[in-house]
Amino acid sequence: MKTVVFLIVGLTFGFWICSAAAEKKNILLIIADDYGADSSALYNSTSNGAQLPPTPNIASLVTNGVVFRNAYAYPVCSPTRSCLLTGQYGFRTGIGTIVDNGPSLASSAFTLPRALTNAATGYALAQFGKWHLSFGPNTPRTVGGWTNFAGSLPGAIPNYTNWTKVVNGTSIGNYTNYATTDLVNDATAWIAARGTNAWFAWIAFNAPHSPLHLPPTNLCPHYATLPGTTGDINARPAMYFDAMVEAMDTEIGRLLASVDRSKTHVIFLGDNGTPPNTLQPPYPSGRGKDTLYEGGLRVPFIISSPEVVSPNRTNDTLVSMVDVFATMLEMAGTSVSAAVPASVAIDGQSLLPALQTDAVLARHGYSEMFGTNYSTSQSGRMLRDDRYKLIRYTDSHEQFYDLLNDPYENINLISSLTATQQAYHDRLEFQLYGYSTNAGPRINSSAWSSGQFSCIFTQSADYVLWRCTDLTTLFWSQVTNALAMTNGSNVILTDPSPPAGRAFYSVIK
Repeated sequence: MKTVVFLIVGLTFGFWICSAAAEKKNILLIIADDYGADSSALYNSTSNGAQLPPTPNIASLVTNGVVFRNAYAYPVCSPTRSCLLTGQYGFRTGIGTIVDNGPSLASSAFTLPRALTNAATGYALAQFGKWHLSFGPNTPRTVGGWTNFAGSLPGAIPNYTNWTKVVNGTSIGNYTNYATTDLVNDATAWIAARGTNAWFAWIAFNAPHSPLHLPPTNLCPHYATLPGTTGDINARPAMYFDAMVEAMDTEIGRLLASVDRSKTHVIFLGDNGTPPNTLQPPYPSGRGKDTLYEGGLRVPFIISSPEVVSPNRTNDTLVSMVDVFATMLEMAGTSVSAAVPASVAIDGQSLLPALQTDAVLARHGYSEMFGTNYSTSQSGRMLRDDRYKLIRYTDSHEQFYDLLNDPYENINLISSLTATQQAYHDRLEFQLYGYSTNAGPRINSSAWSSGQFSCIFTQSADYVLWRCTDLTTLFWSQVTNALAMTNGSNVILTDPSPPAGRAFYSVIK
């Protein structure tokens, strides 16, 4: 007998809850600006033709940590920072590009500082450095929920030794302390003042974001002979980018020396891919920051913690920046369910299981870019599984890559898919619909009659019918020969030739 089951399918997230440690551990989140995986020796190699700056202090995190090889950010910084702060993708917050060209983070957003406060964790909270999620000198506190903020508001400071500093709502113009150093000065002083009380500090470097320059040479000794002239910076931008990375790493060393590493969780990451003028091979030219290619999305992501089991290893879990929210809540001894109102959707999943075992967690990598400053051929969404990657642009054209055999996306397979590749493509396309606030239509009825399956719903006619024969594999495919008709306010979709045996159906837009 034919069995037909009708499903409206979305994404389901599970959460792993750890027991709270007897002693609270501090949490230190370090963000590098415009620092993609291509620019890090932990992810790239000079054998690929790359020039890579020395970063011994960032590398030292691996001694007690895990390097996540497949971490995905957004193509630009504001949406990544929003993901970190809210645990929500941009399609929920409305932030798909830099806030200069789109919406700012809403004051109603339920942020990580608010979650830690809501759960009565007792953590002291502070952010230092770049904000770039809304404008107004007090918005890091009123919108972000930070009880202490010292740093800069915009996406880029005009000059690293002449910039506007904001301290808890007060702006200080023509501030001349070198920004990379000033950030660490503020952070280390605040941390020292906490004494034995637990704290969470968000350290957001401006470096190595432009303007490119030669930092104080004591911070970048390997680049001390660079002339630092405008002409040389324009001629050799990658050299100055690397000098800024080494200067940042030097100050990260000072920051790490100021904390008790035996009592501190440390997360280090980049906020988006490297800019095109400094993107390192073998990533193709023009496929860095501001694109949905690997060079625009793949970033360094390291978690160093006294609770890491068998440290000094890598992990291939597909990580999205929304995962940091849930991870840090569990590091603080609480959880999403305990700290976040049930009405707030959280998209991320904790990464603590990957710190306690060498398991590769079953995930997808997702990112998106949208906003009025992008054309429909530029904006779009990306979803990948452990091998294949689908990029679907707003104008509906697609690209499809086999990252196992083509990690730098040189061959777009979309026009020559094998039957197997087509199945994986269709599965990713179906799963991509789950990354949306669209709840789908309300099904009025479904029926099996005369060898055909049909369903009736009251919605617009641009929904389509998808089918799956085995929910253990989740290989969904569109019913391309589905019949659609309207009957008054109702839409009827019919599969005229269902497969033998059972089938599962979903209606999506």
